[in-house]
Order: sequence, then C-alpha cells, then structure tokens
Amino acid sequence: MEQIIGKLSEIETTAETIMKDALQKKKALSAEMERQSKEFDTQLEKQTEEQIKEIRRNLEGEKDKRLSSLREDTQAALSQLDAYYAKNHERLSREIFEKIIQEEVM
Repeated sequence: MEQIIGKLSEIETTAETIMKDALQKKKALSAEMERQSKEFDTQLEKQTEEQIKEIRRNLEGEKDKRLSSLREDTQAALSQLDAYYAKNHERLSREIFEKIIQEEVM
C-alpha cells in the first residue's frame, strides 16, 4: 500500500512539475506573441504612413499639374479675349452706343 501511495505521490509531483513547466511555456509564448503583435502593429503603422505620404505626394503633383493647365487655359482665354477686343472694339463700341440711343428714344 505504501508503494502505491509513493507512486501516486511521485505521479502527483511529476504532474505538478509538468503543469508548472506548461504554465511557464504559456507565459513565454504569450509574451512572444505580444512582442510579435506590437512589432507587426509598428511595421503596419509605418507602412501605412509611407503609403499616405506617397498618396499625398501624388495628389500634390496632380494638383500642381491641374493648376498649371488651368493657368495656361485661363491665360489663353484672356489672350483670345484681348485679341477679339483689339480687333472688334470699334464695332462693339458702336453697337453699344446704338443700343443706348435706341433705348433713350423709346
């Protein structure tokens, strides 16, 4: 009987040792997973920030191109208006004058 009690005690001690070892491994794995998770989050945040910077650079470039194109188009339109006015200002003035006179007569 003492032999059986001794074996049971030995089994219980071994089981406690196994449980302590498993708990330590669990803690170590948990700490490693936490470290890897933080590392992943940091890396993902850095990649996201770089992508946002790249998108902003692209948008800034696109904005500059569109503004330049708009300035050129506006300048071309103003030049056309100036040319039209220079060519037709006498006729336009006369038409305006005639309309004013017609309105006063009525």
